[in-house]
Amino acid sequence: MQDSPGIHSPGIQVWHAGSSSSEPGALERCCENWLSQDERVRADRFRIPTSRNQHVVGRGMARRLLGREQIAPGDISFAIEKNGKPYVIHPAQARCPFNISHTDGLVICGIDNQSQGLQGLLGVDVEKLDRRTDPALANRYFSKPEIDVLETCPSETARRNMFLRIWTLKEAFIKAIGTGLQTPLADFAFENIGSATPEIRMLNPNLESATQWSFFSIEPRPGYIGAVAIGANSVRQDTKVTVRRFEDLL
Repeated sequence: MQDSPGIHSPGIQVWHAGSSSSEPGALERCCENWLSQDERVRADRFRIPTSRNQHVVGRGMARRLLGREQIAPGDISFAIEKNGKPYVIHPAQARCPFNISHTDGLVICGIDNQSQGLQGLLGVDVEKLDRRTDPALANRYFSKPEIDVLETCPSETARRNMFLRIWTLKEAFIKAIGTGLQTPLADFAFENIGSATPEIRMLNPNLESATQWSFFSIEPRPGYIGAVAIGANSVRQDTKVTVRRFEDLL
């Protein structure tokens, strides 16, 4: 993982942007100008300012990044998969795997510049490190190997941080495959979790496939942890994840 300039950089790019928890700021106003009418209508349905701002920033980021300075953000059209994951239907030049995630105060958007068309799978997730966590959630949802790792944590802070590291990895994976929580989180386990590049082990044989997976744990900004899941039909050589501030593009 590295930080480097360039919206056209090869590999996987993860862009992060701060979002307001109250009145829309300059970023929100800029992103809203890029949205379609349907996206603006949907944004207005959010009654909580934080949720509205996150929606506006996430969709605006995706439009700006997928256009790569060659396509006007407003000229991109999306469709929705049956499980709610958006994808580009027009124009063809903007088609590549992407994914959006948000948490209190931050939105991230992952773009896969290595995959042509819609080949490849990509999922991202982010959480705020001071988020309150319930240890019972791990016992209820995580796999046994992951629960064992949590039990070895030396402090409550370490346990919370490890919980969020595992949670973001799991969320990134199920977002990449497009199933959401229809896939039980205990059906797969992450190993070498403390590494920047954890590995996955499928505990449910139904999840086995020819897809080659790469995972990255990231810290997009101080106080936040995120994860990136990348699936491809063949092993990628020297996969790189670059992490950038979206505000630098404005």
